[in-house]
Amino acid sequence: MRLRFAICAAVLLAACSPKAEAPVEESDAGAGVAPAEKRMPLPDCSEVETQDQGADGWQHPDCRLMLTDASGRAIEARYTRAEDESTKVSVQVVAPGDATIQTFEETMGNTFNRITLQDIDGDGKTDLLIPLETGNVNTTWAVWRQEDDSFQRAGELTGVGVSRTDDGYFAVPTRSSASEWLVGFWRLDGRALFPVATAEVSATLSDRGDPSDVKCVVRATDEIRQAGLSPEEAQAKFCSEPAATDIFK
Repeated sequence: MRLRFAICAAVLLAACSPKAEAPVEESDAGAGVAPAEKRMPLPDCSEVETQDQGADGWQHPDCRLMLTDASGRAIEARYTRAEDESTKVSVQVVAPGDATIQTFEETMGNTFNRITLQDIDGDGKTDLLIPLETGNVNTTWAVWRQEDDSFQRAGELTGVGVSRTDDGYFAVPTRSSASEWLVGFWRLDGRALFPVATAEVSATLSDRGDPSDVKCVVRATDEIRQAGLSPEEAQAKFCSEPAATDIFK
């Protein structure tokens, strides 16, 4: 009788004991997220086309971009058309394993441009240029810099592109006309962008568009003095930057 009781007790104990769950694969789970919890995939932003809807403006498809640094993160952009014909873009920063670690939003006007990945400050971390408005040539971008644990909005820049000078300024060429450009030079102070100087680059164009009599002028401003430069130093410095000298090459 005692033997039969012991066997029954052992069977009941085995039946009631919790069973070990199958381990989650690290490659699937990332930071402890089970594969079943992963979000629905979005197409790569480089593989989708912005659609011209005529009077309704540009239609931007939702898409995803992998950052080009060592973080392993991605961003997902989702677009919503508003009643005032603007477009809300919601950007989610996605960690390995598909956990959302940050969300922020911008309002876009008429622009066919898409989010650009660029390390604008040369720190090895991918930053974001989010287009807000595009005119005939120039685009206004919201600049979101990637820091250690998040993206921070540094300000807005307007032009045809953003480059970095050897000594850390941000150069932004803006086209005024076929024969005149303004090249803005900005600095990063803490987390914010501030203007320093503008190089006015002009030329005389032939009927074939060939430039001659190229001039560059940097006018004295308080921002230049605050940067510790004399008007003469600013003229020599910023007019010799490739962003200015290459305009009419």
